[in-house]
Amino acid sequence: MELKQKLELRKLLAPELRQSLKILALPILDLKTLVEEEMLDNPVLEESFEQVLPEKKEKSDKDAAADAEGDAGAESEADHPKELPEDLDKIVETLSPDDPDKSTYENNETGKDNDAKNDFAQSLITKKVSLQDVLLRQLGIAAANAEEIAIGEEIIGNIDENGYLRAGLETIAESMGMAVEKIETVLELIQQFDPAGVGARSIPECLLIQLRLAKEDDPLLEAIVRSHLEDVATKNYSRIARALKEPLEKIEPLIQKISRLNPKPGRNYSTEDVQQVIPDIIIEENDEGQLKIIINHENIPRLMISRSYRLMLKDKNLDAQTREFLSNKLRRALELLRAINKRKSTLRMVIETIVEIQQEAIKQDISLLKPLTFREVAERISMHESTVCRVVMNKYCQTPCGVFALKEFFPSKLAQADANGEAVSSELIKSLITDLIAEEDKRHPLSDEDIARVIKEKNSLNVARRTIAKYREELKILSSTYRRQK
Repeated sequence: MELKQKLELRKLLAPELRQSLKILALPILDLKTLVEEEMLDNPVLEESFEQVLPEKKEKSDKDAAADAEGDAGAESEADHPKELPEDLDKIVETLSPDDPDKSTYENNETGKDNDAKNDFAQSLITKKVSLQDVLLRQLGIAAANAEEIAIGEEIIGNIDENGYLRAGLETIAESMGMAVEKIETVLELIQQFDPAGVGARSIPECLLIQLRLAKEDDPLLEAIVRSHLEDVATKNYSRIARALKEPLEKIEPLIQKISRLNPKPGRNYSTEDVQQVIPDIIIEENDEGQLKIIINHENIPRLMISRSYRLMLKDKNLDAQTREFLSNKLRRALELLRAINKRKSTLRMVIETIVEIQQEAIKQDISLLKPLTFREVAERISMHESTVCRVVMNKYCQTPCGVFALKEFFPSKLAQADANGEAVSSELIKSLITDLIAEEDKRHPLSDEDIARVIKEKNSLNVARRTIAKYREELKILSSTYRRQK
C-alpha cells in the first residue's frame, strides 16, 4: 500500500449557509412543513400571536442585495461563530416579531384584504377523492351480500388510475378460491357504476359500456367502436364508410357521438397528477395601474425565540448538559429565522426585477413575455445566477392574468429576430401557433410548414418548421394529419 498526499482546492459551505440555500429553494407548502417540524423539534422556537405593526421603511437596494446574496462565497465560518454571544437579548430582538421589517413572517394586509387572501388560500386546498373511494362507496350500496363485497373490493383494488381492470378474471378467481363466473357477475355490477366505462379491460369495451349506459343501441355505432377506432383517431371517415358499406353522411354523426365518450373514465379521480398549488408571490394591480408585490406567508406560523429559555440560559447555576442542549437549539433557531428572512428579501428582489421586465405581460397577456434568462436578472441585482435559479424553481405566482410557475416568466429567445432586429420569445410563437390552428379549416388543416409561412407573412418572424413542430408538441396539439376532419 502506498500513501500519497494530494492538494486540492474545495469550497465548503457553512452549515447555516447550507440551510439558507435549502430554505431559499423551498416552495411555500414545503416551507410551512419545515417550520412546523422545527417547532415540534426545537423547544426554543415558539409561535407568536402578537399583532404586526405597520410596515416600516424597507431597506435600500444595496442593503437588501447584501443580505440576499446566496452564492457559496457570500458567507464564511467566521461570520457565524460557534460560541453564543454574551448578550442574547440583542441578537434575539433583531429577529423579534415586534419589528415587521425583521419579522420572519411579515403580513401588512389587514381587515378585508387579509380575509380575501385567507379565502383564496383556502379555496386552493382541497381533498382529492380517489377513484377507489368512489367505487367502494357504490359497492356498499349495490352489493347483495358480504361475498359480493369481498369480490368487489378485490376487483376495485386491481383497477388502475384510468379506470381499467388490469388483472385477469382467472387471476382474481384463483387468488380468492372462487369460480370465474362469480367474479364476472360482480364485475358486470361494477361496470354499471360511475364514472361510466369503469372496470373495462380495453378501450373498445370501455366505450361500449358507456354507449350501453346511455342506451345507444345502434349496431353501426357498435361496429365502429369494435373495429374502426384507429380510423376514428386518424379521422379517416371515408375508409370506415367503405368498410361498413354505408354513406359518409350516415357515418359522421355516429363518429361525433364516439368522440364525446371518455376513453379514460378514471382520470377525473386520479391523484397521480394532482398538485396543490399555493402561490409564493401575489401580484396585484391597483386602480392607478401600478403592480403591488406581496410575498405570501399566510398560514405559516410566525416564529419567535422563547423568553423563558433565554432567561434559563442566563442562569449561572444551569448544569452544563442542559446549557449545551439549549445553546445548540437556540443557535439552530436563530439560523432558521435568518434563513427565512433572507428567503423573503431575496424573493422580493428577484420578483421586483421580473415585474419590471415583464410588466406588460403581467398586466395584459402572458403571451407578451419578453425573452429573459436567469443571468440577466442576476446581473441587474448583483446576485449569483444560481441564487436566482433557486428562487424561481418550484414556485408559483398569482397575477391579474392567472397563476403561473415563476419559470414561465423566463421564456427562451428565438435565434431569429423580427423585422426590427429584436429577439422574440417562444411564448409569443406558441400563442401565434395556437391562434392559427384554432382558426384553420378543419378539412384542410395547416401543416407545420404552412404555419411557419403564415407567421412570416403576417408577423415578419422567421421561424423554422422544426421549431413550429417542437412548440406544437409542447402545446399538445396533434399534427395536421390527425387534426383533419373528413
